[in-house]
Amino acid sequence: MRDLFAGVTRFQQRKHPELRSRFEQLANGQQPDALLITCSDSRVDPALLTDCQPGELFVIRNAGNIVGRHGEADLGIAATIEYAVKALRVPQIIICGHTRCGAMSGLLNPESTSSLPNVSKWVATADHALKASPLDQDADRLTQVIRANIRLQLRNLMTFPCVADAVEARRLKLKGWLYDFESGTVDVLSPETDRFNSPASCTV
Repeated sequence: MRDLFAGVTRFQQRKHPELRSRFEQLANGQQPDALLITCSDSRVDPALLTDCQPGELFVIRNAGNIVGRHGEADLGIAATIEYAVKALRVPQIIICGHTRCGAMSGLLNPESTSSLPNVSKWVATADHALKASPLDQDADRLTQVIRANIRLQLRNLMTFPCVADAVEARRLKLKGWLYDFESGTVDVLSPETDRFNSPASCTV
């Protein structure tokens, strides 16, 4: 088992001194550039993926990057979205799914989570992703579901009044990303075509 506190010691001795002035600035408050909603999967590291510094990302992580609809969503998720939009006034919310997502695999194959009742209940809240028409004939079924779930959670975000109001006021943008951790690439959901493309071919 890895000694994680040894990593804390290295951070205190090496990295924190390099970032001291940054943390001193952040002591006065935060103004993150985005709320990033992504999966708890250990292969997904939001700060590493976006090359962000402390204070630049506000993050929600859970199995399958699931938001849920307003009034049905987990209270912690709802509260974090509300704080990000109304208190921090983030300019963008990004739903970031990823390849080989275990939560979406569990949604696709319920028998694989039969011994994990809480996991089964949680991923089932995204079952509309299974019912979505497959827009992406280029992809295998799991990738289709992962993409459909990103689209679903973006729709769910719009059921939150604070999100809908901020989008209508044009001070908030919603974005969908699909991260392939094996290649390091990120495909972006195009609002115009509702398809995932490389960032070079669409506005990110």
